[in-house]
Amino acid sequence: MNAGPRSLQMVTPDQLDRRATLKGVTLGAGAVVLQPFLNALAAEARGEAPPPRLVFVVEANGLWEPHVRPKGLGADGKHGWNSAADKLYNLPLADHKLPEAIAPLEALKDRMSVVLGLSSKHVNPNHGGGYGVFNCCTQGQGGQRAVHAQTIDYAFAAKVPAVLPVVGLGVPASADRVFANWLSVSAPGRPLPYICQPEMAFRTLFGSAAEGDAGKAFQARNMLLDWCRSDVKRVREELPAMDREKLDVYLDTFEQMRSRQQKLSEIKDRLQANLPALDKFDCKRTTGRFEAQCSVAVAALAARLTNVVVIDTACGYQGYHTWTDLGVTVDGHAIGHTHPDDPKRNQSAVPVRRFYAERIADLAKRMAAVKEGNGTLLDNSLIVYLSDSAEEHHGQAQQWPMVLVGNLGGRLKTAGRFLQFPGYNKAGHRTMANFFLALLHAVGDKREKFGEPDRELKNIDTSGPLAEILA
Repeated sequence: MNAGPRSLQMVTPDQLDRRATLKGVTLGAGAVVLQPFLNALAAEARGEAPPPRLVFVVEANGLWEPHVRPKGLGADGKHGWNSAADKLYNLPLADHKLPEAIAPLEALKDRMSVVLGLSSKHVNPNHGGGYGVFNCCTQGQGGQRAVHAQTIDYAFAAKVPAVLPVVGLGVPASADRVFANWLSVSAPGRPLPYICQPEMAFRTLFGSAAEGDAGKAFQARNMLLDWCRSDVKRVREELPAMDREKLDVYLDTFEQMRSRQQKLSEIKDRLQANLPALDKFDCKRTTGRFEAQCSVAVAALAARLTNVVVIDTACGYQGYHTWTDLGVTVDGHAIGHTHPDDPKRNQSAVPVRRFYAERIADLAKRMAAVKEGNGTLLDNSLIVYLSDSAEEHHGQAQQWPMVLVGNLGGRLKTAGRFLQFPGYNKAGHRTMANFFLALLHAVGDKREKFGEPDRELKNIDTSGPLAEILA
């Protein structure tokens, strides 16, 4: 393939209709990178609806009920261990201020839900549930038994196929770690390795653009990014005006990744002396890696390389961080062991929660900037924020608190709602498996069971989807 500059006849919406214009777009170095994106534009030109997208953001060390439940809504579980509700609470969020821990999501309140009370106790997520988080199978502390069953991300992806079924991005405590196997299983015995270094994730997802003579540039990072960036810019000029803005978010990632090396070289000494001036692609720092992985995630979704992304900050059993970037000097393990009534617990945990909420808000903003059909990428997506160890550091999973943003293109009723289901083993109790079944039903997979049953719920019917969120 010739990856060099090509002489092209410019076309405009005035000369050709949109469909013909898309057929005439040619690619150089960016063929592999841009082809899914152009295919998506062509599908849209034919009147096809954009596919639904699913994004999981997974926190290590538990997500406490008081940190997501607005005060005065629902039943207050004792320290978040067990939902105290004996009935279903289905209430609007509109007139209730979000807790400080997730306050950065306030602007998204009209398109989000807080969900409490769903259990998955048999997973035994103490210190992290691993693959059991996503397939509702017994995992045990540090165990691998749950690797035998496909996880929800892959089950969902099977109904919305893309170039890559699932993109897994990790943010482990160590900046040197390259891969992690912890949450996703494509088929029995086949866990998905998550890429933990943003630059490697970027090269893995987009690096195949360099072929033939341009393949020599693959090892020269700056040259590769120059080829891709140039091709993206050229393709943008060929597209009808109505489609150009859709490519801007995608181009922005190339620009950011291309400039990172130069920026860090220019300000190396200043970075060491003045941490607030850190570039957000400073991937030696946890916050920088998290932000960078979010940027890569949106680019992969916008490019239609995948329809399912998982961003995991545990990346393994007891994957605890010390969030010094946020002024928190106590590690996650110590925070988890702090008594719930000790003020130091919230002093350490709330800044971390707020940072997660900021990342989710940023994801939503970036996704809302990508136009699709009559809406945006965010309109067609669902972001799920949860923990790998349910409700606590020593999670018992009698409930698994979640925050949902988006509605999968109208397939879910998740706009401005607070849902708290009856507590564990109480009449009307529902499970994480029911939630996952609702996601599958929303994309046409009508199975009635998912994962292994919780045998302690012998008097509770746990089959079928979570009907309360299905549109």
